[in-house]
Amino acid sequence: MDYDRIEIDFIKRTLMLVKEYNGQYDATFLINCCLGLLVFPKEKHFKSIPDVEIPAEGAFWGLSRNNITVFCSGCGYKVSEVVRRLRNGVCHFNVRSLPDDSGNISTLEIKDRGGFKAVLKLLDLKRFVIEFANHVIKVKLPS
Repeated sequence: MDYDRIEIDFIKRTLMLVKEYNGQYDATFLINCCLGLLVFPKEKHFKSIPDVEIPAEGAFWGLSRNNITVFCSGCGYKVSEVVRRLRNGVCHFNVRSLPDDSGNISTLEIKDRGGFKAVLKLLDLKRFVIEFANHVIKVKLPS
C-alpha cells in the first residue's frame, strides 16, 4: 500500500494533539507542535498561504499588528511574511518565554535575525497555528 497523505495527516494529527492538550507544560507543548502546525505547512505548502495583510486594526487568525514589530527593510505585515519569520524564529529557537504576574509562562517572544519580533500570548499563537493549519488542510483537501 502506497501512503501519500503523510503531509496532511501529520498536520491533522498535530492539530488534534494541540486542541486536546491540557497539561502544565503548555508553552513547551505549543512550541513542539509548531513543527506540525507552522514549520511543516510553511515548507510544504507556502504557496497556499494567503497573500493578505494583517489589518491595521483588529486581528487575522489571532495575530494583530500590536503584537508584531517589523524593523527591517522588506519586512511587512503580510501573512506569508509573518509565517516565514515565525518559522525562522521557531526553527532557530529565537524564542524567549515571558512570565505573567504569577511566574507562569503566558507569552512567547519570537524573533528572526532579519528584524522581526512577535510577542504573542500562548492562546494567540495557538489560535494562529490552528487557523493556519486548518487553512492549509482546506486548500489541499477541498470538500
